[in-house]
Amino acid sequence: MVDAAHARELLERAIARHGGERWSRIERLTFRPRALSGLLPWLKGNGRTFGLPSRIELEPQIARARFFDYPRAGEHGLFDAGRVALGEAAPAEHRGTFRGWGKWRRWQPLDALYFFGYALTHYHAMPWTLRDAKPLALRRTGRAGDGFALTVRFPATLHTHSPVQTVYFAPDGLIVRHDYVADIVGGWARGAHFWRDYVTVEGLPIARRRTVYARLGRRPLPLVALDAHFDPPTVTFASDTATLAASRPPAPGR
Repeated sequence: MVDAAHARELLERAIARHGGERWSRIERLTFRPRALSGLLPWLKGNGRTFGLPSRIELEPQIARARFFDYPRAGEHGLFDAGRVALGEAAPAEHRGTFRGWGKWRRWQPLDALYFFGYALTHYHAMPWTLRDAKPLALRRTGRAGDGFALTVRFPATLHTHSPVQTVYFAPDGLIVRHDYVADIVGGWARGAHFWRDYVTVEGLPIARRRTVYARLGRRPLPLVALDAHFDPPTVTFASDTATLAASRPPAPGR
């Protein structure tokens, strides 16, 4: 049985540590990828069938990401709450294409756009999205037992790696690790994702490096599944939060 009051207290501490309600004023986050490596990108075709964009603009509140100079210079891709498109094409649902043998294919630009689009938009909407998740388990972590791991089930409407995920918090509420299964890759793709190299931008702590290790149960293995580096991001805030809120579409369907 999860202590609901304790889980809520942990969540509110984490939200405060990650910038509090300043997040609700974000218009966009702009990232410039520096490097991408690891077993998963290599297997899926990084540098062969797809590459890195020159920059990524995120609107985390509405789960939207724009990839620039992608898949080629002068072109662009759009992830919009689960739908994806290249160029001027109309965005379309894409998750269903990964069913069955589709999980094993080498990724084309649209596939990588979907994976990295939902991953980045959700990472930068945490811990706020945990308010909508169902807590399943809460335990102490660390040698001193002063950190916490919260396991939750996200709503089926959310585009993310898997419904059940575990988020690890430092004593002050900062997210330091995030465990999940990359469902569109396969049930074997169990990752322990470490949030690293934080930089504070406009009062928001943002991880510039994300290293995912293969995982056996709770134990990270010495196998890097994915390692992504970003230059320091920029944050643009909306000048009118009421206008921004009114422009939000309904909750995305999965």
